[in-house]
Amino acid sequence: MILPIIAALSSGVVVKKMKVTQVFSSRFNDLWEEWELRGVVFVSLTLQILLICLGNRRKYIRFASFWGVIWLFYLMADPVAIYALGIITNKLTKLNSQSVDATTELHAFWAPFLLLHLGGPDTITAYALEDNELWLRHFLSLVTQTVVTFYIFLMAWTGPNISILTIVMIFAGLVKYGERVYVLWAASSEQFRDSIPDPPPNYSKILDQQKLMEAEGYDVVPHEVIEVRDVIVENKVDGADLSSQEKNLNREQLYKRKQGELLAARGLVNIFQRLFADLLLSFEDHDTSKSVLKGKNFLAAFNIIEIELGIMYDLLYTKAKAIHTKWGFARRITGLVLICIVLVLFIRIKDQHYSVADLYLTFILLAVAIILEIYALAVLLFSDKTACWLIKEKKFAIVLDVINWLQPLTKRRRWSDHIAQYSLLSFAIKEKHLPCHQILEFLHIDEKVEKLFYKHHKKVTDDLKKLIMSQLTEMQPQGTTRGSRVLEKFNEMGKNLKWSIELEFDQSILIWHIATELCYHSKNKYCIKSMEMSECLSQYMLYILVMYPMMLPTGIGRIKFRETYIEAMKLFDEFKSNKASEDTEDKAPSNDRENIRGYKKYVMKCAGFCAGAWRHINNWKKRKLDITSACNQLRNQVKTKVILTVAKGDRSKYVLFHGCRLASQLDEIEKREDRWKLISEVWVEMLCYAASNCKGSYHAQQLRRGGELLTHVWLMMAHFGLTDNFQIPHAPAIAELIVQ
Repeated sequence: MILPIIAALSSGVVVKKMKVTQVFSSRFNDLWEEWELRGVVFVSLTLQILLICLGNRRKYIRFASFWGVIWLFYLMADPVAIYALGIITNKLTKLNSQSVDATTELHAFWAPFLLLHLGGPDTITAYALEDNELWLRHFLSLVTQTVVTFYIFLMAWTGPNISILTIVMIFAGLVKYGERVYVLWAASSEQFRDSIPDPPPNYSKILDQQKLMEAEGYDVVPHEVIEVRDVIVENKVDGADLSSQEKNLNREQLYKRKQGELLAARGLVNIFQRLFADLLLSFEDHDTSKSVLKGKNFLAAFNIIEIELGIMYDLLYTKAKAIHTKWGFARRITGLVLICIVLVLFIRIKDQHYSVADLYLTFILLAVAIILEIYALAVLLFSDKTACWLIKEKKFAIVLDVINWLQPLTKRRRWSDHIAQYSLLSFAIKEKHLPCHQILEFLHIDEKVEKLFYKHHKKVTDDLKKLIMSQLTEMQPQGTTRGSRVLEKFNEMGKNLKWSIELEFDQSILIWHIATELCYHSKNKYCIKSMEMSECLSQYMLYILVMYPMMLPTGIGRIKFRETYIEAMKLFDEFKSNKASEDTEDKAPSNDRENIRGYKKYVMKCAGFCAGAWRHINNWKKRKLDITSACNQLRNQVKTKVILTVAKGDRSKYVLFHGCRLASQLDEIEKREDRWKLISEVWVEMLCYAASNCKGSYHAQQLRRGGELLTHVWLMMAHFGLTDNFQIPHAPAIAELIVQ
């Protein structure tokens, strides 16, 4: 009797639990079915707003967290829109032969907006260059999603009212998505390379003219004329002074100067975009660019390079290729007008039996679509290419003045104007303590996180730009060196240091970085401009070696960096332990504690644990080194007078030793100004050597990360003919027939 009763009671409890679960799940399912589509459409709309507002800011924002946010939004945008289209299709399929109600009809009207979202914002079409190679995948998606949208349109056809509006929105979405596929295709490596061919000389016309003149009895003498591009003649602004310093110009002169910089950059970018496709240039291109930059102020030259790289960013990562044309501008105006018409007609539809939530969301979709089109139009009007066109077309000067009043040409941001800094010794002494270090170490990501944690940024000063420009003007076009030219200028002082630049390039960077740190953080610290610039370039080159080694000549820089900082960390830890042992007195436990039992013993153990933890924290604080103490201690522990022979398994000491050795040799230069002038100029030569040996595609990748000084130096060197991109002979000259 007992067993059946227990079974009955237990079954009743289970049934009761199942009913509660079913009630909860049914309510959740009803709520999910009602709000799922609305929520997904709203998320898709939000992603579009965020992408169009933030996408173009990648040109001048360097923070990795910002890149991560943009990457997440970019990856989510397409799947969310496709998922929403799938929900609408599923709802229409479930209707079978039933009539379409007002709610489903309105949901079907949302499908073209999702197609519009798949077209993406004008400010970002590709997150990275690799995304441009996926244009064929996006073309397939264009075909399939267009078919799905038309299927939704046909299934939800109820009458001419809202269905006609749906056709108009489908057309706008197709145009938008088609533009995206086109610009991805145009920016793909193969197509981008094929779109900038060499203009062939018109030999046939010249030969025909020669035969005709000879047949008429004229004496024809061929005369060679060197071809020079018309960049200088066409891209001049009256009153633009590019040779004076900006501080000596008034507001009107500065405005004219910015116009001159824009036109000069617009003419040169048509030539030097070949570099980003890893193509070669002719010597005529070199002559043209050198004549444009000749005699220009160093800030004007850097501004021209900045504008060129900004235009290249637009060509590779945005819809600039499609919208910076007359037809592109016409499409933007037409799209804006069509969406406005749709909004007006939708408001005038009578007998709207739609839910309030759906109606509000529809109005939000239409209003935001209009706002995004206006924003895209504003981005187009405030672009550098539009400014160049308005400068050339002088009859639209008033429009340019209005644009300049709203967004001055002098305050446009085209790159971050900052360079990242990274210090090996700061990383080795763990200057910035991470509380969660043990967790990160357990996950094997401690080194990656710490690398980001120890990175900081410094502004590229005008003094640094002036130093770089002065070194570029002194370089010979035969090729860049890694510092030998600078060392030769210092005669005997430089000859003793030549060994440091004859090693592998990544090894030379590490040695010179350690030496610069040791000299910078000396006991008798003082401050001069060349000293600050040397420290800035030293930490920047180490940042490139650690974070982007592919931008440097082939080597094992990351491995050598890891070995070197581990060896330095061992030296510093040994010094910290000795220092802590001197400051801490270990007390032996009392024998009376052994007799303590029970609750007192437990309390004493807890107190001892807390005291030990507090003592450990105090010891860590006492053992903590600052960068100056670490540099001094490194000098004391590494004996540079001994000739070091390194075994195969102990190569990490090699770099550390030679860094200290180089610092000792640099200290022998009595004049501080001469010492830091030598160090700064060697670093500039190393910077130029690294820039000239990096492929154009790697430089193009950095445009989406706020830009790199290395890329600006590389393009500047190309303008002066200091890279290896001028390896082809002179192009065939234009033949001019002199008739006698």
